[in-house]
Amino acid sequence: MLEWMDSYCPRAPRLLKTDDDMFINVPRLLEFAAARANETMTIWGKVVRRSLPKRTTRSKYYVPPLQFPGKVFPDFATGPAYLLTADAVRPLLGAAPGTPYLRLEDVFVTGLLAQRLGVRRRAAAEFYNKKVAPHPCAVQRGVAIHMVRYHEQFDLWRKLLDGKTKCAS
Repeated sequence: MLEWMDSYCPRAPRLLKTDDDMFINVPRLLEFAAARANETMTIWGKVVRRSLPKRTTRSKYYVPPLQFPGKVFPDFATGPAYLLTADAVRPLLGAAPGTPYLRLEDVFVTGLLAQRLGVRRRAAAEFYNKKVAPHPCAVQRGVAIHMVRYHEQFDLWRKLLDGKTKCAS
């Protein structure tokens, strides 16, 4: 993702990493990014602090001690969706080969690499990165909503754009 951005979109101001089961509220995303237009070397999303590596082999998130010997991961933005400033892309990309690989992409990129480079990780409540009730107000407030199946995407767009529901800010 970093290499692709660096090669094909070098003038884009932001990079949104998102999974395929995310609903992205594009108007809200653009508003969110515009409000932070002057920020540099920053990653926004659902930031996890002081997370312990899963050491049980039955876990989907298992990390062997040889791959990450530390007891606590650096703060990281969870993988379903996060937004980063474009000026962080090339430094993150450059730091990757010299950093022991961790198969958990979010921890590797937004945790290990970002910490090594001093890239800020900012918690943003608008990145739900969890399933939420499909209420129009929840959809209008969020930038990213997790666990949305492909056939639910249209319904959420309809709720977002119907203009009937007025939500408190």
